[in-house]
Amino acid sequence: MKKMIIFLIVFCSYKTLLSQNKIEFNKFPFDIETLKDLSYKKDSIMPKFMGDKFYYINTNTNKKISESGFQVAYPFVGRKSSLVKIDDNFGIIDIDGNLLTRPIYKVFQLWHTPMRDNFVALCHTYNCSSFEVFDLKKGEFIVPGNGCAEPYFETERIIPFKGKNKKYGVNKLDENYQNGKMIIQPLYDTIYCIRRSLIVARKNGKIGIVNENSAILPFSYSKVILSKDPNLIGLKINSKWEYYNLYNKPILVLESKYECENIGEIIIKDGFGIYKINNKYNVLFKDGTSLNQNYDWISDKGTMAIDNNKVFIFGNDKTPFLYYEK
Repeated sequence: MKKMIIFLIVFCSYKTLLSQNKIEFNKFPFDIETLKDLSYKKDSIMPKFMGDKFYYINTNTNKKISESGFQVAYPFVGRKSSLVKIDDNFGIIDIDGNLLTRPIYKVFQLWHTPMRDNFVALCHTYNCSSFEVFDLKKGEFIVPGNGCAEPYFETERIIPFKGKNKKYGVNKLDENYQNGKMIIQPLYDTIYCIRRSLIVARKNGKIGIVNENSAILPFSYSKVILSKDPNLIGLKINSKWEYYNLYNKPILVLESKYECENIGEIIIKDGFGIYKINNKYNVLFKDGTSLNQNYDWISDKGTMAIDNNKVFIFGNDKTPFLYYEK
């Protein structure tokens, strides 16, 4: 039985589009952020724009699974159900082509909270305060529990300080995060980050990595890339980029001529980062290879791309699926 509830949507994270070439996202019939969230891999059944509507097709045969067409249709990506738009209203469809809800909803909201990323809130009116919540993975309406689980990260006890000489050094706090004790003298022009006991710093115009005892990587690098992944870093030496994992000690994971954005955030299989070449974009993989072509825009997690107003979804085989063109 469907249950109506009133709730406050809490965002535990905020997503933005990667700053790339200007794309008129509002010109597409679908919502770009929703497609990003619902397109992190390919299924054997995928929606595709054909003529003037979206149809679900079998990707092995490239044939429609039914003659039902939609204004908008989103991928399943391993879920039992997904969102479709019919006559300017939204409904839910299962992977066999059956409508699980009638298209009676004016707006929807995907949840971006831990353990709830399959939830979608549906509302009958544009200006609403109550929603019905549907679990796309299970294919049924649910009453969600309260709370938003937060992962635990130990607070860093090694912190930088600025000395009287206007250089930077490092203090180490005690177990109560007080009483800082100097472990590295103020010798550095900049301290970019501290990852556990490793300090990425600039000295005399060059970048290197040290800990409290010695130099770990020499001060030979000219540029640095920091990432949201706490363990990954990029360092440039001459015309080459070296990418390191800093979990315990610097381990070289990849060498490339490409300067990558979003390292460690790419979720397609073996994806590493996004790089720019000739004013277009591509995905660099952990084995040093790239996608077969460059694109006008690639999503921040590398799951979809746009080129010449064609929208593609990537799978683990690196082969782009043409989702939309007009």
